Amino acid sequence: MTRILISWMAALMMGMVAVTAVAEDYMEGVEYTRISKPLRTVSQPGKIEVREYFWYGCPHCFRLEPFIQRWLATNPENVNLQMQPAILGESWAPAAQAFYVAALLGVLDRVHPALFEAVHLDGQKSLVTDDLALELFFEEYGVKPELFRKTWSSFGVQSRVKQAVRMTRRSGIKGVPSIVVNGKYVTDPGRAGGGDEMFRVIEYVVAQGQADSS
Repeated sequence: MTRILISWMAALMMGMVAVTAVAEDYMEGVEYTRISKPLRTVSQPGKIEVREYFWYGCPHCFRLEPFIQRWLATNPENVNLQMQPAILGESWAPAAQAFYVAALLGVLDRVHPALFEAVHLDGQKSLVTDDLALELFFEEYGVKPELFRKTWSSFGVQSRVKQAVRMTRRSGIKGVPSIVVNGKYVTDPGRAGGGDEMFRVIEYVVAQGQADSS
């Protein structure tokens, strides 16, 4: 019995060493990099901000969505997830504008996944650049055209789009999807080695951020 217990404890310790070794394999400058000037984050006590930079026209962002939902289903209580439309060029602005219109009108939870699917499954590519196509699309979700137009051109939406431009530039990202943790570190599926692996990197960096703030 004693030999069995010792063997079990040895196996457990070996497993712990293996897990630690995997975690230590994540290195700054390899799986994630540091942003030279930290970005402002949304403060929530006891939580680390994880900000997803995306564009509705990006097929990689679309394919990442199931990974994000699967990760969120684990309820990481120490994480504050923020979705951030990226604007890496003028043609990306309408998609970001659509995101903020949906957020302000309270239909983001329905429009966000539907817009991704319409673009990448139904071939409605005009939805990422054409405000008239977006107006008709939003109407399918109960948003009247006149309300869409008013919100689309509102100060609130326009100011958020300008802020998205600034945040994208300051983050230093070169493409999407990209994830910024705690306003300090950036990673992406390519750098991390895949979608599932990226979330392990995120959890590792989140843990590092909590250790730094404790």
